[in-house]
Amino acid sequence: MAQLKKLHMTDNLDTLGQLSNIAIDLRGKSTKMLLLTARKLFMTAEEYRLDGDEEMAYISYMKYFKVITAIRQKPDYQSHKVQVKEALGDTEANRRIMDSLELITDSLSMRYSKLQKQTTALHSQPEPIRNGGCKALKSATSSTQATEYTRLGVVSCQELFERMHEKSVLVMDCRSSADYEKSHLTYVCAFNVPEDLITPGMSAGKLQARLSSSAKASWASRSIKDSVVLMDWNSKDAQPAANTAIATLLDILKNWDPDVTYRAPIQIVEGGYEYFIMMYPTHCTNPSVQAPQQNNNDIETIDDIEYPSISDITMKEDISPRDFRPRPDINRASKQAALRTYDQAKPIAEIMRDQAEFLQRAKHNDEQLDNAAKMWKRLIQQKSPSSDLSESDRQLLYKILQLENQAEDYKIENNRLRDDVERLKTSQTVAPQEVSPNEVEATRRIEWEIQQRQRRDEQYERQRQEREQQLAIAREAKKHYKPPSPPPEDASQNIESLVKPTTNGDADLDLVLEESLALQESLVFDDGQAEKPTFDRTTKPTSRPRSVEKTVSRARDFSPVEGPSMGKGLTGLKNLGNTCYMNSILQCLSNTPQLTEYCISDQYKSYISRSNKTNGQVIEEVAALIKVLWNGQYKCVASRDLRYVVGQYQRIFRGVDQQDSHEFLTILMDWLHSDLQTLDVPRIRETIGAAEKAWLDFTKAKESMILHLFYGQMKSTVKCVACHKESATYECFSNLSLELPPNANECQLSQCMDMYFSGERIHGWNCPNCKTKRDAIKKLDISKLPPVLVVHLKRFYADTSNTGAYVKKQNYLNFPLQNLEMNPYIARAESRAGTPKTYQLYAVSNHYGSMEGGHYTAFCKSAHYRRWFKFDDQVVSCLETPNVVSSAAYILFYTWLPPLQPL
Repeated sequence: MAQLKKLHMTDNLDTLGQLSNIAIDLRGKSTKMLLLTARKLFMTAEEYRLDGDEEMAYISYMKYFKVITAIRQKPDYQSHKVQVKEALGDTEANRRIMDSLELITDSLSMRYSKLQKQTTALHSQPEPIRNGGCKALKSATSSTQATEYTRLGVVSCQELFERMHEKSVLVMDCRSSADYEKSHLTYVCAFNVPEDLITPGMSAGKLQARLSSSAKASWASRSIKDSVVLMDWNSKDAQPAANTAIATLLDILKNWDPDVTYRAPIQIVEGGYEYFIMMYPTHCTNPSVQAPQQNNNDIETIDDIEYPSISDITMKEDISPRDFRPRPDINRASKQAALRTYDQAKPIAEIMRDQAEFLQRAKHNDEQLDNAAKMWKRLIQQKSPSSDLSESDRQLLYKILQLENQAEDYKIENNRLRDDVERLKTSQTVAPQEVSPNEVEATRRIEWEIQQRQRRDEQYERQRQEREQQLAIAREAKKHYKPPSPPPEDASQNIESLVKPTTNGDADLDLVLEESLALQESLVFDDGQAEKPTFDRTTKPTSRPRSVEKTVSRARDFSPVEGPSMGKGLTGLKNLGNTCYMNSILQCLSNTPQLTEYCISDQYKSYISRSNKTNGQVIEEVAALIKVLWNGQYKCVASRDLRYVVGQYQRIFRGVDQQDSHEFLTILMDWLHSDLQTLDVPRIRETIGAAEKAWLDFTKAKESMILHLFYGQMKSTVKCVACHKESATYECFSNLSLELPPNANECQLSQCMDMYFSGERIHGWNCPNCKTKRDAIKKLDISKLPPVLVVHLKRFYADTSNTGAYVKKQNYLNFPLQNLEMNPYIARAESRAGTPKTYQLYAVSNHYGSMEGGHYTAFCKSAHYRRWFKFDDQVVSCLETPNVVSSAAYILFYTWLPPLQPL
């Protein structure tokens, strides 16, 4: 075993024990997944033990035994006993592991005790006299803060930012002077200690003599600041690698600076400047610089072997459909079944309370839906089948779709109550003599209300089918309707009407715009019957693409509607004719704080590319729109200019047909990245691993802020079942597309994740080692997590039983608003990276209706007001947090980035 490392986590075993707690609930995880986790924890603990890091070894061993306990408490433990033994060893093997843990515990106990005695002796000495006879006094507040700051030897970027706001911290940046000049903190108490000036063995006084005059003044303040923090490009540990500049500087300040008493132990910024610039780009002079690349060949070689054993891979067939929790099939005639559900049954009083609250909410929705249905019926009776819906007609239809979707969610809630009653009645069979007549009557009333709701749900389903038939008839009639030909007009006049700024917000303006756009197409795209532009996200063009002329210089037309604005970022977007798909995505992006601040502060202007297909026009229009949405002056605005620009480059976005918001988001992300892809990131291919090479191939050594925020990388591992040879490929992504279970009305996001990242068997794989076709196992893992993780739910699929027509899955997906844990789905290399693996939800793009006709909205959590809002085209309203999760959820936006200060 290597020499013991210094204590760096804490100063007592109790706190270390708290760090070994597992935050997630293990009860819902499959036994296979827990076995894989336990095996990885054991291997990690052994690595730390052999490396001499007793604290990290203790934490990993403790987590290992907690996972083992969770496995043994699983209901199916007996059926998996053989697999557990094969994966983790027998009782004797676990006893040896426990012996190792006890030895580490005893050693840590002695070391902590010795450390505390040294600290007590140090504090009992008289405080040194500084600054001409005056003692360096600390206030009680400062002492308390220092204690809070020094729990660990590292400080997070978020905590550093808070201290910068208080101006209580001194930041020493020990990157090279050239890197510091390119980009550094805008914080007044941060300065550069160039790495080339820092040499081992020198004292603090000698280092100070080498600094510039301005740096010397900052250096002298290290004794009066509440805390001193060191920063380089990307150090993550309290004990950085030996012979690095930050490790040498830390040693100088700790051991060779006798004239200064620090108010708190010196800390290192976790993740360095690379993390800070990602989290707080506007607090850096140049947020688009890149950290120099390091040689990771040794690490990458290890990471190429992702799964030492095939048994480590959880297979798709190991995840039972029953895991998606359909309605339980309870055999009330079986006493054994009754005993199993006895502890799970809710008391009758709690079920009654839940039903009363549920019925009150459902009744309010029923009243609105009934009124809207009556208005729709009168509307259909007055209109001819071939006539178009007016704007008010469409708004009524959108309202009905949302109310029906809410009714579907209430249907699921009613089914939950039904299951609660079933469990209650089953539990009552255990001791029927204890069931009072009042409880029997209460149960009967609950069941009657449940049946009443079921009949109401059936009525709504009939109304929905009737309306769908009416709309289908109207669509078919419109196909065969031939309007009279309009008289010829002068094309130049139409062009003038398009480029001329307008302020009229009449509904007819949308039609004028569409006609003008159609005419403009024939002039801009002069190739007659132009084919639909192809879009391949896996490759980049090797030559400059055909350039589209820039739009005619004109004042942007946002057609603002003035009125009582709800506040910054709470401006609605007009529907310009089935553009709700676009509005929904734009509001989600507008509520991405780092992107919004990047646009509002005009930082994007320094990085626009004019040599790509879109000529930088897309980012310009998106930034202009975000600025208007956040000025807090208007009730709603129109995204006409942005719509016109995206229509130039993708035909499907020109007309008034409904489009898929996921397709729009994916294309828009690539356009925005391309518009800002000007950051040169030099890398030497011979010194980087396979994952970095794949990243380099995707970016062509040019990156962007969009890439840094939204793009991640997926690792696909294929393992031969015969020789166990592994082959890995890498692909970049801007969102994850997850399948929904086909036969589950209700499911969990974690279950969909488990399915997506589980292994699958493939046949006929050309094994490079066996030199023949073999069966193999394919497994996906995330090799690079993005700061903003976008999750797309694949609700639409081709129904082979219905001529291949696309239909929609209406599953009610439970997804977490906080603490989405991605640790189970990442590759080995990413697990060692210090970036957070826990995400918080901040936006949802919703879809209501079906493929034939639907509507999009957005739910967004404002970073400015710290609460949720609903964005329904031009209408913005407050949203209660419990209503964020619904069966309409289509695209989820998660982030681990901290919320920024209010704009």
